[in-house]
Amino acid sequence: MKRIVAFFFAVSAAACLFTGCGHKVMTGKPGSSGKTLELMLVAKNSMYMGSTEMAIDSLFKTPQDGLNQPEPRFDVVRISPNDFEGNTMFQAHRNILILDVDPLGINKIYLEKDKWSTPQVVIRITADSRESLDSMLLVQGERLLKEYYRQEYRRMDKIFSQTPDVKIISKIKEKYGFTLSIPEEFAMAKMKKETDFTWILKQTKDFDLHLYIYKRAAEGPADFEEDAILDQLDTLLSRYVPGPSEGSYPGVERRDFFYTRDVMLGDVEAVETRGLWRTYNDFMGGPFVCFTFTSPDKSQLYTLMGCVYSPSQRNKLSMKRDLLMQLDGICHSLKFEQ
Repeated sequence: MKRIVAFFFAVSAAACLFTGCGHKVMTGKPGSSGKTLELMLVAKNSMYMGSTEMAIDSLFKTPQDGLNQPEPRFDVVRISPNDFEGNTMFQAHRNILILDVDPLGINKIYLEKDKWSTPQVVIRITADSRESLDSMLLVQGERLLKEYYRQEYRRMDKIFSQTPDVKIISKIKEKYGFTLSIPEEFAMAKMKKETDFTWILKQTKDFDLHLYIYKRAAEGPADFEEDAILDQLDTLLSRYVPGPSEGSYPGVERRDFFYTRDVMLGDVEAVETRGLWRTYNDFMGGPFVCFTFTSPDKSQLYTLMGCVYSPSQRNKLSMKRDLLMQLDGICHSLKFEQ
């Protein structure tokens, strides 16, 4: 049975209905397709132009926060409604946005999960005019982004859960009281009983992915201030992660911008921080994402930090945005033991 939930928001002079249709994954549905952070936009040529094109581009093609090179939030692939209708290959895409303007229609946003494949989210926006469509994109844009990002996390969790590193997952559970979906290609770089720090690493010939886990006693609201988070990261990196050469050590890049916001890691409230890390007295660096949160009883403060090292001369194929999403997805698989 489908569950329908409606939310009402003011859009210009009209009302926008955001309808969510959710259901359990049905056996036999194909796995979804699409590259990491790719969005399939279904819209007529006459619609994807002017102010509507600007609204879509400002929402999905704006550079991802916290990267050291401009990369869009999503890669947008547009096809016409005629090509999309009845095409099982296109309909299997993981992230689908359908735009429809009809002067006799009403202003609504429909959301349906796992409609043609799994995991999948299909969002259809119907509007009575281009102006109403643009307004809905402006007002509801952040909600749309959250739904598509949530779908990316579902995909990562599904992929990583197929080849879990049971040994690492068990050690994390024993030490910290929560689980993360760690795939087999990651290795334990450092975990000592006498410290509350853990370092998990994935190394390839083209890039390195680092995941750092740390806990300490929570002190209060000041733990979540940006400066406190950055100071904590500097301390962890310099204390526990060796530099590549004598006298070098990693830390956050204070000369660039940081981006901080409140997010949910599953059912856990967290503060997300994005920015750049660097190696002092050496030349390594790259983007990072960090999540700061407390234990369910609020007594412990946890830090999850994912760092990407992907120098352009080594890796010309993978975007740093996509590599960071792997670490982002692992963090979003967080589950505290009940």
